[in-house]
Amino acid sequence: WDVLRYELTSFVCEGEYQRGLVRVLSTYLTHLAKPKQPAVWVSGFYGSGKSHFVRVLQYLWNNVTLPDGAQARGLIKLPVELNDLLVELSGEGVRHGGLWAAAGKLGTSPNIHLDILRILFRSAGLPVEVAPARLVTWLKLKGIYDAVAAGVSQRGADLAFELANMHVSLELAESIHDAYPGLAADATAVSDKLQAEFPGKSAIDDDELLQVMADVLRLQSKTPGKLPLTLLVLDEMQQSIGEQPDRALAVQEIVEACSTRFGSRILFVGTGQAALEATPQLSKLQDRFTVRVALEDKDVERVVREVVLRKAPDKVANL
Repeated sequence: WDVLRYELTSFVCEGEYQRGLVRVLSTYLTHLAKPKQPAVWVSGFYGSGKSHFVRVLQYLWNNVTLPDGAQARGLIKLPVELNDLLVELSGEGVRHGGLWAAAGKLGTSPNIHLDILRILFRSAGLPVEVAPARLVTWLKLKGIYDAVAAGVSQRGADLAFELANMHVSLELAESIHDAYPGLAADATAVSDKLQAEFPGKSAIDDDELLQVMADVLRLQSKTPGKLPLTLLVLDEMQQSIGEQPDRALAVQEIVEACSTRFGSRILFVGTGQAALEATPQLSKLQDRFTVRVALEDKDVERVVREVVLRKAPDKVANL
């Protein structure tokens, strides 16, 4: 929380940082009435503040509340135009299923679908592996998660450990049977059902990704029957894609599939050091990532002057 507070209070909302936030939010709000959202590409050299930019975007989107009650939007000195856009975004959130954001570094595992799901799982406070994450999601959607967690604790077991070993956990199976006796005849049958319904996965396809995403988004919804307006940040996407054209194609297909399934409610943001037209692999993303934020030397220099070189007024004479 202290790190987040510093990041928010020290954010210099000027130059391309300001213009980029305005561009992202205004484009998103404009396209809410349209079938799909254009995705966003944030580029800039190493150290230009790409990750800082998308992290601030994430917390402004959610307007996260810190432990002392301070909210993210109140910790940054925001220009009027940007503040108005955030107010409009919140209004749209009320009309839909609220606002939710998931962000993280895109990994380099063989299956990029799993990397994206892990970002969603972490942001939603779920286990990072598919099988236990899907089980916890199901338990919460059924309204029996707390009862199952209490049952595991009463049996002297650790819930995280039992979830990691869910297919052989007697304590977990017994607790689920107690909370939902109609699921199966006994705890053994519950274990069999868990193995059948929530198997371990080393790879998933677009269809399963979409179904799991839909379930996770239902958990985040503030309005039953509606999905939240969702920001999904895939940091270091260029590094994840590397020189592999298949991964770039997979990203393109995933963004397209999500846009078709969830419409204009979901916004993808990717980051990389290069502009999309700079490499053959990234150029495959140009048709989907049409909103560009390019951070440059002058933007970093402005931050340095504001944050690093800013002096207390009462020390000017001494200096």
